[in-house]
Amino acid sequence: MVAMVVLVLSPALRSQVNYRYFLSQGNVELSKDNYVGAIKSLNIALSTKKDGFEAYFLRGIAKYSLGDFKGAEMDFSSTLRIHPLYVRAYYFRGIARDRLYEYAHAISDFNRALEIDPFNPEVFMARGDTKMHIKDFKGAVNDYTSSIDLKDDNSSAWLNRGVARHFLKQNQKALADLNKAISLDYFNTEGWLKRGMVEYEIDSLQAALGDFNYSIKLDAKNPYAFFQRGLTYLKLGDTVAALDDYNTVVEMEPNNALTYYNIAIIKSQQKKYKDALEAYSIVVSINPNNVYSFYNRGIINYLMHDFKNAEKDFSRAIEIFPDFAGAYINRSDTRGKLGKTRAAAEDERTAKRIISAVNGESDDYALLYRRYGDSTYFNKIMEFEADFVSGNLKKGRVQFSRVSIAPKPNFFLVYAFELPDSIKMKYGKYEYLDKGIASFNAQNEYGIRFVFTTRQWPVSKEKAKKELHKIDTTILITGDTAAALFMKGAINSTLQNYTTAMDSYNKSIKKDKSLAYAYLNRGATRYELDEFIFAEKEYSNSINISRNTPRAGKKELPPDHQKSLDDFNMAIKLKKGLPFAYYNRANVKVRQQRFQRAIDDYSMAIKLEPKLAEAFFNRALVLLYLDEEKLACSDLSRAGELGINESYNIIKRYCNK
Repeated sequence: MVAMVVLVLSPALRSQVNYRYFLSQGNVELSKDNYVGAIKSLNIALSTKKDGFEAYFLRGIAKYSLGDFKGAEMDFSSTLRIHPLYVRAYYFRGIARDRLYEYAHAISDFNRALEIDPFNPEVFMARGDTKMHIKDFKGAVNDYTSSIDLKDDNSSAWLNRGVARHFLKQNQKALADLNKAISLDYFNTEGWLKRGMVEYEIDSLQAALGDFNYSIKLDAKNPYAFFQRGLTYLKLGDTVAALDDYNTVVEMEPNNALTYYNIAIIKSQQKKYKDALEAYSIVVSINPNNVYSFYNRGIINYLMHDFKNAEKDFSRAIEIFPDFAGAYINRSDTRGKLGKTRAAAEDERTAKRIISAVNGESDDYALLYRRYGDSTYFNKIMEFEADFVSGNLKKGRVQFSRVSIAPKPNFFLVYAFELPDSIKMKYGKYEYLDKGIASFNAQNEYGIRFVFTTRQWPVSKEKAKKELHKIDTTILITGDTAAALFMKGAINSTLQNYTTAMDSYNKSIKKDKSLAYAYLNRGATRYELDEFIFAEKEYSNSINISRNTPRAGKKELPPDHQKSLDDFNMAIKLKKGLPFAYYNRANVKVRQQRFQRAIDDYSMAIKLEPKLAEAFFNRALVLLYLDEEKLACSDLSRAGELGINESYNIIKRYCNK
């Protein structure tokens, strides 16, 4: 009889075997890109070993790959709680936090990773990417340079540094870096495409055309390359070639509204009205709130003597944009053709009221009236409006080629940390107080200062972290207070940790629903977060860093910012004399294309704070869009006088004709 040997494992050893087995299984599933399967295996591994840092780390990778950035961040944090010196966990948590728009936390993680491993080129690359996202282009160049010094054959580092240098207007250096990136990775379409985009923006059009051609040769299924080449042909005046490329784009991406819109404009100019009509109809089927497509389609219908549909289109344009004088003028004319005399007269009166509100009394009222109804004039100013309203400035527009005319951002009430003398004066010029904050600053015994400003307060991460720790300690001792929670939110807003800041403001308001400043900051924080998210979705194909190019899909609609508007309304209700709430509300209304209402709010902000330079500047930009140069130039002069130096560049361009 053969004796059977039975190997009996202890529970602890059996658990260890199970952990290693399922950890290995999870790793295998990751290598096969089966992220859901990997998470299942790693969950089992963690059920057998609660402190298995490797399983937390790999599960974080799987979650990140599925787009669950918050879940990934939590798993990487669990990894670091167990293994505080694990560089890769800091690296990947930093990338996850970057995707969550927690930029200060991301940079903090990359800094910690570099403390442990100061010669890691990947970490320098990732930190450079995050600095790009917060528009710290100089810092990004430094990090990409460090990455290149450690690993000079990394084409991505050269490519990204070239893009960063382009944003710093160092175009020769940018092109040299992009050339190097291409030489290192000759068959990477991204390098050719991005170099072409830089060349397009600096008007080196033949070179751009060559790069787009080669990019298409490498990848004939990339619609964005065709779109960019189409723009280049259009800039060169070759509308036939541009249309060919646009048609290729819409074959690949049937829901690309912007391309159809461009096609419609070209067809209109060629007087191919049926084709233009068809293209505009596709745009509004994809984006039912595109006011310009309804307006322009109305004009096409009018030119084709289809007055009934022209009236419908102008009416829809007015529904979307109630202050649209041109739509009233053209609907008035259209209704006249339809024999609707009374309705036509009412439209004419409405148009005149809107024009009067903008222009005041005019000696040449008939000329103004004709101009507001003229589609050629409207198309001429459309490109300026598209960039101005978008909030996501795209380079290459003629209006922005040499002069920056981006509107000033929202006001925050910031925790004004003490600054070195070398930069104190620079930031002091842009800070404001109201009576309540001035009183608080004068009376609090801790030396805490708050100021209203549109500028990012330059506080070091270490100093901010110490202050946050101090506040947390106070909260532990005295309990949550609305003021302490608000201070936490203000510091995190300064660090651009938007999600964390929002959480603090929510808690602060829950404690004290009458805290107007918390509503102001929450509205401004939500606005910035919504804009960041929209920019990522809408322009992820543009020159950017470390973002995967999305496939064809539904076009993203811009945020309506209604929740921010609600917060600013509440701040005004609680504190009617707060000019910064009116100013922020005006910025939202500009984004919503409610230009007259925005002017009203900027004017109220100026009435309450006559030295509010930012309100003069932004009101001037709205007036410029409305072609009210005289009023705009007066505001620009005042804004320049109050310290906004770029006002003078715009005055030179628009006010000295």
